[in-house]
Order: sequence, then C-alpha cells, then structure tokens
Amino acid sequence: MKIYYDNYCPNCTLFVKNIKRLDWMNMLEFKELRNLNHIKEAIDINKALAEQQMASYNGKWRYGFATIYMIFLRLPLLWIFLPIFFLFKITGIGQLIYKELAVKRKIIPIHCDKKSCKIP
Repeated sequence: MKIYYDNYCPNCTLFVKNIKRLDWMNMLEFKELRNLNHIKEAIDINKALAEQQMASYNGKWRYGFATIYMIFLRLPLLWIFLPIFFLFKITGIGQLIYKELAVKRKIIPIHCDKKSCKIP
C-alpha cells in the first residue's frame, strides 16, 4: 500500500518515521506528497484533499482516518488498537478527530537540502 503524506508537516513526518520503524514486513511504501516525482506517479489522486489529509492507495484511494485505519491493519504490533479504531471508523468519530488534528497542524513550506539552501 502506498501512503502519500505531507512532508512539509512536522507531525506527519514524525508519524511516518515512527510507523516505518514498526513496519517490519515492509507492507507500506511512503511517498512525499510535495515531491514532484512522487506525485507524478499518483494517478487520479485528489491533490487538494491529499494536502489536507493523508492519502493512501491500494487499488482505491483513501484519505484521512481511513488511511490511518488501513495502516493499523497492516502492522501487527498495532492490532491491539483495532477494536477502538473500528468503532471510530463505523461511527465517524475517527474522521472528525482526524480533521480536527489536520486543521491545527503546522506547515513549514521552506525546505532545502544541505547543498543548496537559498534562505538569506
């Protein structure tokens, strides 16, 4: 499953970093949403929605809490949380909580590599 996350968001980046550590079976492939090479290969992605909510693709596009739920399904160490997440999914509470957190997240648009940084 491919996960497209906002690499300008420190919380999103930290979440992905921690999930990568738990993905021992390499079931997830993470792609930076703001990387032009990664977004070109994402056919039919709703880019505006993906900039607001984490997106995933596994034969079908999912956004927001549905993506988080699919991530937890693929990581055995997190299965202990699945009953709560399932309840959040069927009641819609999970998406409400996700949207509330996504609205309050910080975006840091200034990014540069070590070789070429043009910040005065």
